[in-house]
Amino acid sequence: MSKSLIIIKILLTASITLFNNINQAEAQVRLQDPEESTKSFTDRLWYGGNINLGFQGTNTYNIFFFGISPMAGYKITEEFSVGPRVEVFYTYYRAFVFSQNGYFNAHPVSFSGGIFTRYKFFNQFFGHLEYNLEKAVFLESRGGDFVVDGDRLSTVSEYFDNFYIGLGYTSGGRFGSEISILYNVIQDSQSLDLPISIRIGFNYNF
Repeated sequence: MSKSLIIIKILLTASITLFNNINQAEAQVRLQDPEESTKSFTDRLWYGGNINLGFQGTNTYNIFFFGISPMAGYKITEEFSVGPRVEVFYTYYRAFVFSQNGYFNAHPVSFSGGIFTRYKFFNQFFGHLEYNLEKAVFLESRGGDFVVDGDRLSTVSEYFDNFYIGLGYTSGGRFGSEISILYNVIQDSQSLDLPISIRIGFNYNF
């Protein structure tokens, strides 16, 4: 069985186990609250997302990036929800290529998509599990210099499996803000990227 299938199985098993454990505690509440049992599909949906924006530069290159990460959750109970999350990340590179003695640009787009589960406790805190597949695009370099393909900087794509686990806090209310700290438990130990992800975003009806 591939690593991706194993991770999906773990995530689904954890979600089902968590749901079964809380379902018994919630059953009596639902029986006493007719409004809970008559909620429609759309009433159980909530929405959220993150926006990333920034830039950096050195003497030889400049980077501008913009990312958006929408997500939608379905409340199996008022506390426990599941749903999809996607991320689209645009990067603008401008770099000096010594072998060409000039400046060149690139405009790669990276993206990822996956599923998550959340369990809210104490009203404003939540646990978060997420598995996604990511396609990341980087500038190609060779011998300490960037590579040019035609009239643009050359890029290379890499694919990753990510499995995040962590905790978060939401401000609550119909429209709310949130912050979460997640750890990628399957990140390659040889990667230069930190396995910790800090997300700041918003939610609606969470």
